Amino acid sequence: MVPPTGRRLTAANRGFPLGTRSGAVGLAGLVAVLAVAIGPTVALAVALVLSTLAVRRRRRLRRSEGRSEARALAAALEILVGELRVGAHPVRGFTIASSEAGVGSASARAVGAALAAVAARARLGADVAAGLRENARRSAAPQYWSRVSVYWQLAAEQGLPMAKLMQTAHKDITDRRRFVDRVDAGLSGARATAMVLAGLPVLGVLLGQLVGARPLGFLLGDGAGVLAAGSTLLCAGIFWSDRILDGVGS
Repeated sequence: MVPPTGRRLTAANRGFPLGTRSGAVGLAGLVAVLAVAIGPTVALAVALVLSTLAVRRRRRLRRSEGRSEARALAAALEILVGELRVGAHPVRGFTIASSEAGVGSASARAVGAALAAVAARARLGADVAAGLRENARRSAAPQYWSRVSVYWQLAAEQGLPMAKLMQTAHKDITDRRRFVDRVDAGLSGARATAMVLAGLPVLGVLLGQLVGARPLGFLLGDGAGVLAAGSTLLCAGIFWSDRILDGVGS
């Protein structure tokens, strides 16, 4: 058996530090300082908003990484299909695909390493489909790796031509990726509208401050509970709109 490769350092892991363990410790420290300086209720509201921004950024980076990995996997499968068509053994085909496709971006290198592990499993006689499913669990694009594992298992169990099934897997992944890209492009306006609506309460507070109503003084003082409740509803609305839009795009 080939031991699984280590967990990749993805763009989401390198992003906004609040998504990491050290970032969580830093956020806790910031909340403690704010709790002493301006009160625990205001500190809680600030922490809630910052956490929401961090989670949304990590999700956005995760989606971006998933699209990049899907493109890299499709390119690798195209190379694999070419090798299989000229009569190469599947193990050799996976090895060549991993070396040729596994250069460039971080996603391409991750796909190359995963395919190299698949080739190693095949050489040792291990369950290749299980290895592909393991890649799916660690991947930013699990649905595509799962499709490849299904096609591989069909070829292994039913004796179907590997080249034909891998070509079908390549076409399936390419078509699905194009569909997701079109849906994401169509939802960009809705996502922008949701963020504009989420920012209206903040704009209202700033306008009130400019005209002399001093809402900040109220919210940071006796109205801290109102600030916490408003922040909670605002963040809940952002997550709910994300849930609706992500459901359309999935």
